[in-house]
Amino acid sequence: MKSEIENQENVLRGQEIAKRIALLLDERASNVDAKVDSQLSYARQQALANMARPSSAMAISQNGVIQLFGDYWHQHRLLVMLLMCGLGLVALFTMQNIVNQDISEQGDAYLLASDLPPEAYLNEGFGIWLSENTQQ
Repeated sequence: MKSEIENQENVLRGQEIAKRIALLLDERASNVDAKVDSQLSYARQQALANMARPSSAMAISQNGVIQLFGDYWHQHRLLVMLLMCGLGLVALFTMQNIVNQDISEQGDAYLLASDLPPEAYLNEGFGIWLSENTQQ
């Protein structure tokens, strides 16, 4: 019960402070000269126009530079995460190729170092002999 009363009092205090701030801003706004007023009006119009314009995949900036992917370049965390995922995939594929290369090199080395000549492995009878001996 006490916490509800305290919450209501805090809300009322916040509303009172907001009203005071609004009154102070209204008083200051009425004393603004015409030049500042026109500049603020122009800035407000520009801000509203920028909010209404959807960000496209490609836009041309005020300096004439083409900006690709709109505002996505400002999201550094997302870009770093995507970059790290891409590098991880490249590393994974590279490691798989290295491992597969080692296995094929070992097989070739085994064939060349064995007592049988490589032609013996190409003989059809050797395949039959090998399948019979591996089934036992």
